Amino acid sequence: MRSSLSCDACRRSKIKCVNSGSPPCQRCEKSGIADCALSRPRPLASRPASNGGSIDGRSRKRSSSAAASPRKNDVLRQLDSPPVPRSVSAAATPRPAPVCKESVADVPGETPPFVAPMDIDAHLVGLPEGVVLKALNVFINSYPELAVLHLPTLVQDLRTTRSFEGRALLGAVLAVTKAQLAVLSASWAGTLLSREEYAGYAKNALAGFIFQPPKVQVVQALLIITLHEWGSRDFHKAWMYCGIAIRIMQAIHSSRVAPHRLDSATANHDGNDAVTLAIETRAYWSCFIMDCMVNSGTYNPPMLPMSEMQKLKVARPLGVVDFAFPPENVPPFISADQCPLAGEANGPLDFTRSFEILVGGFDIWTQVMTFIFNDGRRAPGMCAPPNCPWVAGSPWSESRNRLEMWRIGQHRKLHYPSNSVAIHMTLGFGETFVYLNLLYYTSTLMLHREYFPFLPTPDAGPCGPTDHPPLEAPAPPGWWEESARLLFSAAEQIARILHDASECGVHLMTPFAGFCAFSAAYVNLYVFRYPLMNLGRSPGAEHCLQLCLDYLHQFRHVWSIADGWIKTIHQASLLYERATKDAARYRGRSRRDFDTLHQSVHEFRVVDRSDDHTRELDGAEHALVPCSLETVQEVSENAHEMDSSRDDTNSLLNQLLTEVSNNVDEQGVWSQWWPQFPMAPPSAP
Repeated sequence: MRSSLSCDACRRSKIKCVNSGSPPCQRCEKSGIADCALSRPRPLASRPASNGGSIDGRSRKRSSSAAASPRKNDVLRQLDSPPVPRSVSAAATPRPAPVCKESVADVPGETPPFVAPMDIDAHLVGLPEGVVLKALNVFINSYPELAVLHLPTLVQDLRTTRSFEGRALLGAVLAVTKAQLAVLSASWAGTLLSREEYAGYAKNALAGFIFQPPKVQVVQALLIITLHEWGSRDFHKAWMYCGIAIRIMQAIHSSRVAPHRLDSATANHDGNDAVTLAIETRAYWSCFIMDCMVNSGTYNPPMLPMSEMQKLKVARPLGVVDFAFPPENVPPFISADQCPLAGEANGPLDFTRSFEILVGGFDIWTQVMTFIFNDGRRAPGMCAPPNCPWVAGSPWSESRNRLEMWRIGQHRKLHYPSNSVAIHMTLGFGETFVYLNLLYYTSTLMLHREYFPFLPTPDAGPCGPTDHPPLEAPAPPGWWEESARLLFSAAEQIARILHDASECGVHLMTPFAGFCAFSAAYVNLYVFRYPLMNLGRSPGAEHCLQLCLDYLHQFRHVWSIADGWIKTIHQASLLYERATKDAARYRGRSRRDFDTLHQSVHEFRVVDRSDDHTRELDGAEHALVPCSLETVQEVSENAHEMDSSRDDTNSLLNQLLTEVSNNVDEQGVWSQWWPQFPMAPPSAP
């Protein structure tokens, strides 16, 4: 029991009453509660209840009110059933209690929006400020795509009232931060709970907030939980959480721009100052980025295309410095023919405008992934001469030109490898620098890979697709050679920048970065097995493959989404190993014979299709292809020359797959068996 002075309103809400020893307290003064009276807690006389326990009249009344209230949060609870949290230590929860019912509006007598486990709620209230600030720093640095937190505003809330929305937001932040701490050495994190407990608490709270008057803190928490669900392979839940965040953000924006109030429930009461509007603008653009991400590799239509953002005239996101410090003026609106892309009159955008650069990059990323997942070159008419990739104005060429213009619009200091990760790390922008380059190189990789043969012959050089339908016009001289250079160079740069970042202590472990490593691993595996596809210009392909696998090994400590990627790489490795050792048996095989594997290679939203992959491989193995004795001997001699180095690669992938299969539902640390390729130096832990 607390012995300090507190008012009845704060005591009923079970929060700390901040006062100077005389009424009103800070909370009552802020909320306009006139009858604030401070007193010391009095022991309540209990009496037997009908169930044999004891309950005071005030608790009985609150329980009856909660039972009679509409179950508005049932909709979101159907998306998720959070695990029952474990009890925290006595030191972390000095005031244990079974359940705490609280009001979102902080007004006594209102219907409680959610039921919070008291131990976690008290834990969040009692977290030392130093731990909270360190966790927020890890989050802000580790997730550039979710640059939604305005640190001064959030810290002010946590230092004073620690509002219910603020606690839900803190729980969401700690859920993804605790995952990131799996690859960091943070002694201060010993007092934190598990990620599942924080995520369960945040989702339980959000279930009660979504039908309340819209607030930007709820949008921020929903976006962070979206990332958590995506990395945990709950793709449907991630998609739904993102959609709810967008709807709430649209309600907030509508209340700002509508000339007349349309709905009193959506009226915004958070103020019209420049700081509040800047926070809302960041949240809106973060909704745009997350919408681009969760719809990548799916057939779900986006809720927030760039055309919609332009039509609504959403203001430009402020730069890092202007967002961190209170801006003097309200951010300007953008016109219908503008979008947040680099390369305008003010010159190239530098790292202080990195969030704006990300917005433009993800708009291009969406266009690239839409092209690929609408059958790419196999779509009707895409192989016709006007739509060939080298023709100006073709869909492929338009995407490629937009990507290059986006790159040119960035300051040259943001380009890798001409600038190092270490330099940007010293400036505090290492993760953002890595993220921007991953977005560029992965978009380049996805575009060029679409036209390369899925299963070439061992002696084939750079060329276009070999399966149906063929391109209906020949490429200009040297076009395929240049396309191969760009494709395999992009895969190499992804592997090396992730390795450089790890060496510098920059552990970028977002789901998007994991997908980039997976895509680069596949392309490096491809050119390792078929070196002539890049004219022998990728001598380090095996080493780059190992760098990507090293990264995915670490990444799996953080997000289970890596399991599907690792299995897909393993199946692709088996295919290319068999196809290069027994070329005659696989002669004539193409992408359509391994359609499921090809689908998995392109997916950001990974589904475990291991059984289907195995059936495709077994089907090709059992097909009898007549060949001469001389052909068999020639293939056998060529394959034998590379057996020694390939054995190490196969052993690594087989052991990795076995470990993933044995621990597919676990988040614990792997055993320390990780082998190294002979030609690669050991990676930093």
